[in-house]
Amino acid sequence: MKKLLISIFAMLVFVSAAAAKSSVASDFSSVLKESGVDTESIAISIKSSVTGKVVYSLNDKILISPASVQKALTTPVIAETLGEDYQFSTELYSRGNDEYILKLGADPYLTTKELKQLIAQMDADVKKLYFDDSILDSKNWGEGWQWDDDMNVLMPRFGSYNLDRNLIKLTIMPPADGQFATILNPSKYPLVFFNNITKGEKTKLNIHRDSAISENTIVLSGTVARPTTVYIPVTNLKRNFELQTKNALEAKNIYLRTAFTIDRVKDSDKIKASITRGSETAINDILKNSNNMVSETMFKLAGAKYCDLETGTDSAGVKMFNDYCVRNKIDNTRIRIVDGSGVSKNNLVSTNFVTDFLLVNKNNKIMENLPTAGEGTLTQRLLPLKDNLRAKTGTHCDVSSLAGYLTAKSGHKFVFCIINNDMKLSTSDKKMLEDYIIREAYLRL
Repeated sequence: MKKLLISIFAMLVFVSAAAAKSSVASDFSSVLKESGVDTESIAISIKSSVTGKVVYSLNDKILISPASVQKALTTPVIAETLGEDYQFSTELYSRGNDEYILKLGADPYLTTKELKQLIAQMDADVKKLYFDDSILDSKNWGEGWQWDDDMNVLMPRFGSYNLDRNLIKLTIMPPADGQFATILNPSKYPLVFFNNITKGEKTKLNIHRDSAISENTIVLSGTVARPTTVYIPVTNLKRNFELQTKNALEAKNIYLRTAFTIDRVKDSDKIKASITRGSETAINDILKNSNNMVSETMFKLAGAKYCDLETGTDSAGVKMFNDYCVRNKIDNTRIRIVDGSGVSKNNLVSTNFVTDFLLVNKNNKIMENLPTAGEGTLTQRLLPLKDNLRAKTGTHCDVSSLAGYLTAKSGHKFVFCIINNDMKLSTSDKKMLEDYIIREAYLRL
């Protein structure tokens, strides 16, 4: 990082001295050359949002993984398809004969507390409870997602059985001297712990899953100085949902003699209660906070609506997206989209495609949910450009990306996309370079 900081200082001097003689394009080329970035591993596209004219480009036709910048592409399509009035809805129906059916809505914000509110509407003599989980398919992870990210709380599994963000909350209590820490798991989700956590002056934990033993074997080591909360992604969403439902029933002294059964809601079933919420928060959460689980859930839900299917799938979401591009004359013949969030390494786009897409959506109100400097994933970035910038960040493996809308100091408006896959630069260095390019664009364009 020190080397990059020195390079950026040198760039400031170099570009300032050359500004009077150089074109904007040569200025940016000089910036990249002096930074030491591998120019074959970075792609840039900057265009006027008024004329669509290319202001600067570098490798803008090469295909590269966009990371979460992809959410700036899929979210407007999701929002258009679902509509402003779309609501997540988890519904309880009575079936007669002391039977009930819980129709799942894949609500990514559903909580155990809300589930208990639904269960509270059931009669005490209930004998059977069905689940209608038909809203989404049973594929809980996307194509091309990396198996070694399965402990990443930003990439939990998702599906019809979404509950409590699909994370298990653990509290780790400091041990007495010479003993091991206490691990509290109020969810009762069956986890087996190999606990090697001891007391220390600082909290420094290492947590991983030992899948060689079982998917629910968690190995914890390190030190803890005070009560600490950690989260573990759920590996079996259906099992967790059933367990929390069972706990809610037993809290009402209801003990079912038969296991939960899968069935569809019938016309003769009568709705008893529901938990609903609008989609505005979800759209904002995707673009400002880059919520992967919400993005993936809504991508499938929108795909189902677009393709007139009962069950949402990745392929339906992909068709929805590709058809949107064709309708809006955005050339998508070379790019590949396989999920909604950009998590998959199989997604491939060009920065030229991204800026073309942003041009089409420059007046789309959904894009107002993109964070400006000081908000969401830009909380600590580009603060002097607040209200002159709305952009989506991306970080995944060796990829760092930034794309959005910029109003320059001159008042001119631009769309831009930067995707950096230079493996020798750290993530922080890549983001520092992105910020520098956008600051220079703000000052010079």
